[in-house]
Amino acid sequence: MHQLPIEQQVLEVAQIAVLLALCAKLWWSGLYKIYVFFFIYLLLEFFQSLIPVFVPLNGALYLESYVVSQALILCSYALVVLELYSIILRDLEGIASMARRYIQITLALAIVLSLLPLALEKTPNTWTGYLFIFERPILTSLVVLILLITGFLVYYPVPIGRNAIVYLMGYATYFIERATTIFLNNLGHYWNRSLSSLEMSFSVICLMFWLFCLNRRGEEKRVVVGHQWNPGDEQRLRAQLDAINASLLRSARK
Repeated sequence: MHQLPIEQQVLEVAQIAVLLALCAKLWWSGLYKIYVFFFIYLLLEFFQSLIPVFVPLNGALYLESYVVSQALILCSYALVVLELYSIILRDLEGIASMARRYIQITLALAIVLSLLPLALEKTPNTWTGYLFIFERPILTSLVVLILLITGFLVYYPVPIGRNAIVYLMGYATYFIERATTIFLNNLGHYWNRSLSSLEMSFSVICLMFWLFCLNRRGEEKRVVVGHQWNPGDEQRLRAQLDAINASLLRSARK
């Protein structure tokens, strides 16, 4: 590998191997048809992880390849969050429709906010500079959306597939760590190596979690996460949720 520190070379090899194994498992099990955007995201991560293997890190080609691949991955982040909401709220069509609308509005506002520094500050003179300007507000908004859907599942007793729980847990852990790493990276350039190694380690751990926990049986088994601390409230909360969903469906039909 071209000029990566030794610990990152080891992590890079591990990441490539686990990404390849996970993509193969999703393909052979047919889960890629259900988690389409997740599968696309994994493929993009796989191709990006190959860049340091073939391209010198100190060349212009590496920067161009990284910016293009990271821009595509940034788009896939948003699509994965939309997919998560659609899968988790599959049986609540009214709430799912409202959630999609608010996600689109949130992302549009994040893009507008990312453009404000261009008017108030010095315009970046590199593609990576433009990428970081867009990346921060978009990642922040997506972190909020992931925390909201996680909180929703913790509170409301919504039965969902075990695979969806695995999908959300792994993605939330990695994505929040990724956003935190970018934030810390912007505070001090001297942390770059340590933070990059930490991010790669989290990535490998999350990928292995998906590799071992996602399977066809997970689509058949449904579990309830929410309100386990007070099972007596489960029927009341479920009835409340169904009433909200029905009301939103009626409003959408008008």
